[in-house]
Amino acid sequence: MKASELIANKKPIVVKVGSPVSEAIRLMAENNVGLVVVVNSPEDMKVLGVISERDVIKALAKGVDISRAVVEQVGTMGNIATVKYYDDVTKIAQLMNERRIRHVVVVDDEGRVMGVVSIRDLLRESNAISEIAKMRPRPPVRE
Repeated sequence: MKASELIANKKPIVVKVGSPVSEAIRLMAENNVGLVVVVNSPEDMKVLGVISERDVIKALAKGVDISRAVVEQVGTMGNIATVKYYDDVTKIAQLMNERRIRHVVVVDDEGRVMGVVSIRDLLRESNAISEIAKMRPRPPVRE
């Protein structure tokens, strides 16, 4: 199963760099998602970063005034976990496991966001679970 199959019929939720954190929070709430992709512009869709529920919670814990902060002050900018739309679910699962994250951004060959795969998306797909299970090393057989 490919990343493109997991994001089919799912419009990416994006926020423009420089937008207030409140806009990202509103988008997360309206769309029932835990992560919004920060882009340079909604027309170009180049991935610059992400802002997640966890980022917002950490900012609140530090006393950041989220009514005045912009997404790049609170979110994760650069070094974003991405996969290409043609990558297998096993690559997505490995990336999530290695980086201990719950979301991976799917991009095209030019680095434009096409969608986001969440851990929940992987768990919903029995085909994805089967492929991920095959990648797990098997314990040695005792005779």
